[in-house]
Amino acid sequence: MNARLILTMAAMLPFLNATAHDSDGTNGGTLLLPIRVVTERKPPVKPKITVSKSSGVHTSGQGAWTFMAVTNVLPIPAEAQWAVTGAHGTLIADSDRDTVYWGLQGVGWIAFSNNLTESWVVKGDPKLAEGNIHGAELIKRPKGQLPLVAAADNVKHRVFVSDTSFTNVQTLGYPANSGKYANASQFNPTDATWVNTSRFWVTDGYGEGWVSEATTSPLDYTGLMFGGHSLSQTPHGVTYDPTTKDLIVSARPEGKFVLWSLKSNAIAETHGLPVGEMNGKPSAPTVCDLELWGDYAVAPCLDGPGGIPGPIYILNRKKWEIVSIVAPKAELGFTQAQHIHDATLYKHKGRLWLLFTNWNPGGIGAAELVRVTD
Repeated sequence: MNARLILTMAAMLPFLNATAHDSDGTNGGTLLLPIRVVTERKPPVKPKITVSKSSGVHTSGQGAWTFMAVTNVLPIPAEAQWAVTGAHGTLIADSDRDTVYWGLQGVGWIAFSNNLTESWVVKGDPKLAEGNIHGAELIKRPKGQLPLVAAADNVKHRVFVSDTSFTNVQTLGYPANSGKYANASQFNPTDATWVNTSRFWVTDGYGEGWVSEATTSPLDYTGLMFGGHSLSQTPHGVTYDPTTKDLIVSARPEGKFVLWSLKSNAIAETHGLPVGEMNGKPSAPTVCDLELWGDYAVAPCLDGPGGIPGPIYILNRKKWEIVSIVAPKAELGFTQAQHIHDATLYKHKGRLWLLFTNWNPGGIGAAELVRVTD
């Protein structure tokens, strides 16, 4: 099944989910809002490349959000190639410095630059290579200061905070005083997101499921938290939306985005991705995260609806509409990309890239926005 068939299933979604409800177990029910598929004709940037449908080039996506597979970028340094198959990490991008970072288990950070054609292993703090940089987010600071990064290490039960030199890395353990954890082994964080340069949130997707607030000075938890497994069995990703002042939790097995209002301390909205069917039962895509890019966002999925190879949804986040569905394995020809773990949009020198990582087996791939003609 490919992305075009997902569009057919999506057309049925309003009827399937019109009366569905979700509850976080604390604040009562909230209507589950189905995410529609609406193709856009105006591209976010003018594509540098035009391809014809008959050219044989691997493309995927719909309308103005169509991408072409690019295989001559993102080289893996020789010293890190041994770790690629086991990759279970994240991507962050510093477009101002033409650098994308990939967290690779057992290695730490790999940096890509010069339009993604050059790479090196970042020689930072050794503890970055001890566990697994599972999820992370970068936030810019004033001119002259390197960006800050908050990164979740699900293997060593901790969170890292540093700038992009990655040499002076501070470590935050589990929320010991919250009353939710008996010991560090119960805390297996999967993602972090910045509210501002002094405040961030961490989601414990592989542990007890709590989403906790922390500060940088001091580096500690504030005591504010929400979630647990009543919110999601695996709250895999967390993203702060500065326009709405909400946290967006990617509820992986449920295929939903739960918007948590920091103002009211309650669920504001819940949006559901298109569902399919597996073995006669409804089957939602297993969504890992929501990465914001201006008025848009990308949502990578381990599996698509009905268990198909993982797609990447591109959403208009103001309208909560799916504007494109990219299928790295089925349509772009990335044969190892069965399960998409993370994805990001990266603009540099007028080119718009869709970058992604896959898991089990691990890997990394790239596609570029193109204009498609008949």
